[in-house]
Amino acid sequence: MIRHTPPARLASPLAGALIAVIVLAACSSQQSGTFQQVRAFQLETLNASGVTGTAELTDLGDGSTRVVVDVDPAGHPQMPAHIHPGTCVELVPQPLYPLLPVTDGASETVVPKSLAELLAGELALNLHVSAEEMGTYAACVDLN
Repeated sequence: MIRHTPPARLASPLAGALIAVIVLAACSSQQSGTFQQVRAFQLETLNASGVTGTAELTDLGDGSTRVVVDVDPAGHPQMPAHIHPGTCVELVPQPLYPLLPVTDGASETVVPKSLAELLAGELALNLHVSAEEMGTYAACVDLN
């Protein structure tokens, strides 16, 4: 005698496997029991510097945020970087949070504020053309 298995029974193991994959994917994106929040920003080129790229902010879940800057340096081998109060249009010159210099187009810094705190205020991330030309900005983005 041939037994016929109802479709619901066949789908059950497949559904269970699919749920397991979803749960594992969710767990792998967690750190310390919380989901990491990530925001990516496109930097605006300033003063015909040619500098283009992104800044990615990741909330680390412990009250701090990793800031990763990845740019085409357009001939600027080392650019000081900061998070300033204000906006790219009206930047307060004194930095609030210094970032590691963008060297050969890359920088990674941990800032002692959560992502929510950084996005709640009027802040901007900017790159200077060089340490010798701190008054000339190469790129900027408002963090909001």
